[in-house]
Amino acid sequence: MEETRPSLRKTLFELLKFYIPLGVQGISMSLTYPLVGSVVSHGRFGAEEYSVFAQAQSVMFLVASVGNGLVTTGMIFARTRTGMRNFVRLSFFLAVVACLLQLACALPPLDSLILGRLYHLDGDLFNVARQSLLFSIPMNFAFFARNPYLANLFSEKRSDKAILATFFRIGLTWAGSVVFVRLGLTGWKWGLSLTTVAVIIESFLCRLFALPYIRRLEDAPGAEIASVWRQCAFTIPLSLGGTMINISTVMVAIFLTLTPDPITSRTIHYVVMGIINPFNAAAMRMQSTTIAFPPEKYGKTRIAAFAVGIGLLFCSVSFLLQIPALANWYFGGVQNLSPEQIHFAMNAMLIVAAAPVIQSLRGNAEGLAALRRRPNATLSGQIAYLATLVCVFFLLVRFAPIKGYVMGAISVVAAQFAAFVTLRIALMSNDLADHYHVTHTTRHPDRPSGL
Repeated sequence: MEETRPSLRKTLFELLKFYIPLGVQGISMSLTYPLVGSVVSHGRFGAEEYSVFAQAQSVMFLVASVGNGLVTTGMIFARTRTGMRNFVRLSFFLAVVACLLQLACALPPLDSLILGRLYHLDGDLFNVARQSLLFSIPMNFAFFARNPYLANLFSEKRSDKAILATFFRIGLTWAGSVVFVRLGLTGWKWGLSLTTVAVIIESFLCRLFALPYIRRLEDAPGAEIASVWRQCAFTIPLSLGGTMINISTVMVAIFLTLTPDPITSRTIHYVVMGIINPFNAAAMRMQSTTIAFPPEKYGKTRIAAFAVGIGLLFCSVSFLLQIPALANWYFGGVQNLSPEQIHFAMNAMLIVAAAPVIQSLRGNAEGLAALRRRPNATLSGQIAYLATLVCVFFLLVRFAPIKGYVMGAISVVAAQFAAFVTLRIALMSNDLADHYHVTHTTRHPDRPSGL
């Protein structure tokens, strides 16, 4: 009801209190992966070793996308004792599935198909990618183990506690990267070891912080109890959408090998996306924010305006890296790029500057879809993402006389915009269908659509 809506000042305060830790947790990737990248890129093969390491990580995230929607599912359904117990079981099951898939990708014959034929790697670089993929399985499992506790902390609006674990991971990664580089402990093995240990410790701390809240959960009379299957069925469209997104990273790697300058294009693309992707991830935390602060109570316009503000804030990183001193320090000193490559990286950062705004608005739309139990709407947007990226990149590779790293940046931004527009159209279509009582789209209040 309008009369019970919190004031604008109170709403903004509550949103900032919840989102700042959440956003910092997403941004932490920008503080950890580039640090890990500095360890890897100072290894035997230089910056190219980091690009190959990143390609192996993209395969890991692809198989991990079977659980892409788990945190959202947990925030919706794991609000009772039995619901949380079923959610933990689902998380463990999907973790095992993801790890087995990753193991298969790192062993013959799939390793030669994926890393050899698709990524065009051979010799020592092929071995770096294959071993990076194989030995990152424990890290993948740790990410899954963290999901139930993150979902609970977000549902309890205690993102501040989740950030404590993330800060510990950042500090450990920062200290480790400095020590490793100074001691000459560089290359993919040391970079992966540092990342894995940090994620495992973060997962343990999240569990420690969430357990008091989980133990207080009860099966209240009349409360919704979602079975493992029901939660799984809700997660499947979200996970399929996540698979689409992660397949796109594989497609980008393939297209980059088809550009006129594949080595430079691949190196610039992964260095630049290593910066912007964490901010995109932080912007996408608007999904969890929208679920925790339903627009029906806090106001659609307020939540959407907050999303725009967050996206604009994250855009600033692209413009900060246009300052020569900062660009030379980061791209040259940290990521070990040549002067010419530094110029390319600065250009690519300008192209992807709009991405965080698009992602923030898209996260807001995905939160609305989750609240309305419309996972298929989210899936439609993610299908549009993959289709647009493939089409745009293909056309650029075939017809545009531009640098390969420019093709990659343009394709990613176009795909993000297409995903957002498609999702909003899907939500509008569902709203119209419900308004006119179209039977096949009308959903039971306690049943996710698509089941």
